Amino acid sequence: MPRSDARPRVTIITPVFNEVANLHHYAEVVRTTLLEHPRYQIRVLFVDDGSRDNSWRIIQEIASTDGRFQGIRLSRNFGSHIAITAGIAHARGDAIATLACDLQDPPEVILEFLREWEGGARVVWGKRRTRNDAGWRIGASRLFENLSRRFAMPPESKFTTGSFLLIDRKVANCFRQFRETNRITFALVAWTGFEQAIVEYDRRPRIAGVSSWKLRQLLKTSYDMFVGFSSLPIRMMTALGAGLSLLAAGLSIYLLVGWLFGQPRPGWTSLMFCMAFFFGLQFLLMSVLGEYLYRIYSETVQRPLFFIADRTRQPKKESSRAA
Repeated sequence: MPRSDARPRVTIITPVFNEVANLHHYAEVVRTTLLEHPRYQIRVLFVDDGSRDNSWRIIQEIASTDGRFQGIRLSRNFGSHIAITAGIAHARGDAIATLACDLQDPPEVILEFLREWEGGARVVWGKRRTRNDAGWRIGASRLFENLSRRFAMPPESKFTTGSFLLIDRKVANCFRQFRETNRITFALVAWTGFEQAIVEYDRRPRIAGVSSWKLRQLLKTSYDMFVGFSSLPIRMMTALGAGLSLLAAGLSIYLLVGWLFGQPRPGWTSLMFCMAFFFGLQFLLMSVLGEYLYRIYSETVQRPLFFIADRTRQPKKESSRAA
């Protein structure tokens, strides 16, 4: 971005995964809504997360005709949170915002983000006031947010679930210091602290294509949240283990008394049932501990989070103007 322009510089990160049906419409809407705004110098950075359709070709076409759009392509599909991480690692500007390619999050809300940012907020969260989703999905999202707020996230944080947000350059520099492999964007941003603000908006229905966020991805996000940011699983294991130990002690006393007084009780089936139950529970607890050990291993080997396979080239007229 030209340094001679005194306007605040803003980069919008847009993860892309099989979004052929949305890319041209996205570029048109963002160009008229954000890029032409006279107060800010806004640029878009597409992050192609290993798309298997022609999304990368369309990104190259958009970037070749308008230098305000740029793109990087990851070597494979790493997931949306890693894609956002790659975008933040390559973004430039005084502030960085995220925007989904399907435009369910309205682009004009970013202008409200920027007003809050200029008012002193280092992190601005987009909070869904209304949304066109299935009832179970809305309920699950609210439950997840409430549990995260109570057991995982800093109590003073104003975070909202979802990754529609804006962060200041200072927060972006802090975000880049996180190296964990299993990551959730909004959780890491919330963990940094700083001054925060909320902008409410109405989420729109998806125009085209199908969302890649299925029940499996939602469950994995919940799992990563509580394993990575909360002590709740370990504490539940401790409480459950202590309770079952007391039950086992009571059962042992009962069997011992029956044996001493020569009045063995019938109940071979129930005894075997209890043994099977406790052994099964033991293996369950061991598997949870194994998950923690695996995550310790995955963080210890320090594999790179992503690889860049390709990047767009600026148009000649844009390059000469920037020079």
